[in-house]
Amino acid sequence: MRYLPIEAVTSGMIVGKDIYDINDNILLCQGKKLTELFITRLKQLGYPGIYVQDSFTKDIHIDDIISAEMRSEACQSIQKMDLDEARSVAEKIVERILSAESISIDMVDLRSYDSYTYQHSVNVAVLATVVGMGMGLDADDLKELCIAGMFHDMGKLEVPSEIINKPSRLTEHEYELVKQHPQKSYDLLADRLELSSNIRIGVLCHHENEDGTGYPMGLKGNKINPFAKILHVVDVYDALTSKRSYKKAYACSEVIEYLMARSGTMFDAEVVNAFMQYVPVYPKGMEVILSDGRKGVIVRNNRHAILRPVVRLVDGSDIDLMDMRCYSALTIIRQENEDTATAEEMAQMESKRIAG
Repeated sequence: MRYLPIEAVTSGMIVGKDIYDINDNILLCQGKKLTELFITRLKQLGYPGIYVQDSFTKDIHIDDIISAEMRSEACQSIQKMDLDEARSVAEKIVERILSAESISIDMVDLRSYDSYTYQHSVNVAVLATVVGMGMGLDADDLKELCIAGMFHDMGKLEVPSEIINKPSRLTEHEYELVKQHPQKSYDLLADRLELSSNIRIGVLCHHENEDGTGYPMGLKGNKINPFAKILHVVDVYDALTSKRSYKKAYACSEVIEYLMARSGTMFDAEVVNAFMQYVPVYPKGMEVILSDGRKGVIVRNNRHAILRPVVRLVDGSDIDLMDMRCYSALTIIRQENEDTATAEEMAQMESKRIAG
């Protein structure tokens, strides 16, 4: 299967992965033939894209790192602020990740605007757990990190939705209100003494920058909680790769470039390096354009050469860009059907918008 931005989806295509609504009910099931009516409705609901299946990519299998049922459980525990249920889900997520033979985050999340806050929190929890595993955290720490990811943005629910979803530039006052959300998230958890200080401080400090320019306290370097450092990287990644009312979804490759460019100043370099071990620059099933103008689909990634995956060309042939004898001059220049954005453009967006 392959992933297509919603603008590139046409009538007659076959749904490759179940699409869920805001209540975690199946909106369109795998194998359903798309009609113009279905496509129009998906656009209205704000879905950025979907997976489709066809004979060209039938052997490309893309699995989410956690099941749809587990994702739904996590969303429900966040919505209800049920810490007991969240702890149970965190244990399942950690067990699933630690028991996996190999880990690679290839699945693009299929979500609407309305389900963003909760789905974003689940994504951050899963990504943080994977990065924490890569950094050598034990199972108990991973469970706590997962819980911190689930509840890191709950303070945003206390910020007026018209500000969170405002399509235009925020005023200084509006931006200051949004910047209060880490403190509000912390306050919601402050009297829950069964939660460790790592969870609570990680939530409070997930927008602190390595160079001291972050908030709410302007902490620097090793003064920042390790959980917060991990949450910061994965929160920004998931936010920038998501379509919102005020921004497009940036390509995974562009966001990873953004993280790398700010490694050591905005983000912890060790966390960014661990992140890049598991989150591919070009996810499987993504359509790309090569430097010679040819188009293709990512078949699989090479762990030791993240910029040089195996690509299937439109004629059906697969080429391994790691084969430097044949393809040393060939590179991927961008994802197909994606608007390009520079790191400077993303930085300008973040200067008046909060990631996450």
